[in-house]
Amino acid sequence: MFALLRERNFGLLWFAGLISFTWNSAFFIALPLHIYQLTDSTLATAGTLGASFLPSVLVGSVAGVFVDRWDRQRVMIVSDLLRAALLLPALLAPESLPLLYGIAVAQGTLRLFFSPAEGALLPLLVHPDKLVTANALNAMNNQFGLLLGPVLGAFAYASFGFSGVLLCNVVSFVASAL
Repeated sequence: MFALLRERNFGLLWFAGLISFTWNSAFFIALPLHIYQLTDSTLATAGTLGASFLPSVLVGSVAGVFVDRWDRQRVMIVSDLLRAALLLPALLAPESLPLLYGIAVAQGTLRLFFSPAEGALLPLLVHPDKLVTANALNAMNNQFGLLLGPVLGAFAYASFGFSGVLLCNVVSFVASAL
């Protein structure tokens, strides 16, 4: 099963997805922590989670249509670079709630383009008889991200503050794009 990771293109895709998904999960844990610390309001914190998932409702059904028409690798690279760039203003104004909510919406929207592009790229990278294994590794990748991301996000937030989480996430998106 793990021998498939030695195939260069699939291994790069898998690793990029792991980095991107893990630190994206870390950010979505650190962001509500930061909002709560700023506002001491559970309602403002809940607003962050709502802003993160709002794009799934509004854009989710449309994003896949565009991804199918565009070059999937380019969609992933552009999504990661845009997600990195969108985090940079929060380094300058980490207390701006409208900015943080906007970033949550934008990050959630770009995730809707990255994920289908990653899944649609798999059949182009692996032989059809290895596709089931590739899909299983990709699903496992997402589970690793869901397990590790919140732990990394909480640890990085406690150790380095919100700016540290932002910088780690920016670096992870750029590394994933490369």
